[in-house]
Amino acid sequence: MSSQTITAPVRLRRRKNRKTNWPALLMFLAPTVIAFLVFNYYPLLKTVYMSLFNWDAIKPPGPFVGLMNYPNSFNSPGFRTALSNTVILFLFSLGLGFWVPIVQALLLDAIPRSVHRVAKYLYLLPMAIPSVGVFLVWIWIWHPDLGLANAILKLVGLQPHLWLADPKLVLMCLRIPVFAGGGMSVLIYLAAIQGVSSEQYESADIDGAGLVKRLWYITLPNIWHMVTILFILTITGALLAFDDVFVMTQGGPGDSSTTLVFGVYRIAFNQLQMGQGAAWAVVILLITLAVTSIQLWLTREERK
Repeated sequence: MSSQTITAPVRLRRRKNRKTNWPALLMFLAPTVIAFLVFNYYPLLKTVYMSLFNWDAIKPPGPFVGLMNYPNSFNSPGFRTALSNTVILFLFSLGLGFWVPIVQALLLDAIPRSVHRVAKYLYLLPMAIPSVGVFLVWIWIWHPDLGLANAILKLVGLQPHLWLADPKLVLMCLRIPVFAGGGMSVLIYLAAIQGVSSEQYESADIDGAGLVKRLWYITLPNIWHMVTILFILTITGALLAFDDVFVMTQGGPGDSSTTLVFGVYRIAFNQLQMGQGAAWAVVILLITLAVTSIQLWLTREERK
């Protein structure tokens, strides 16, 4: 009789005799679970509660208005403008930046390994810089008098623009920085590409498949699940756009760059309509859940 047949029943008996120490398990999990509930779900429930009142910051909660803040939000011209701006920002994110990390990951996978490691660090290095600092640099790039963008236009003989002060260009200016790519998305795509079986590429080489066919029929189908996840993150990132708007434009000129989240900030803290701002926040949550659910459902249908 082999040693495996002798030791296997012993291991099974040990597993059966092993009991879960629930008190110790709960003790270790409790801090994380409590922190998660306090810092995630309590603000969410508090926001829903605030949206039911005409919130009075001095004597909370103020008069109860039920669901009236929600139709008031949908009927508000500011809400429709913010929703339109948010959708346009998402389209710019999709057209200017979503595909860039995929291309960068493909290039990283193709370059020699000696250069590969250095390039990965270079792509990750900008993540160490606070986003506020990056946006401040872009403010100077778009400066109508002293900025680099107009300096380049003058060199090629074109007329300068107002950029961030132009209602027609401001949303595009907010999203052009994503054209640089980089960041964690590149490494996520790179890991997915390197996880594709080399046997598939060898079979494609034997069949005489070119670079484009290998990319279309092997690489993209194998990393499609990762593309779907990052697409959902792009949607949620566009719906929750705030920091670049806050630093670079403050929602201006006028309301031409006001997004949904910045609208929540403006209504709640500038106009002190906390209940209305909370209703906007709940609507943003519902839109995000709806869009994400639809995307996940479509992905599941494709896999079937």
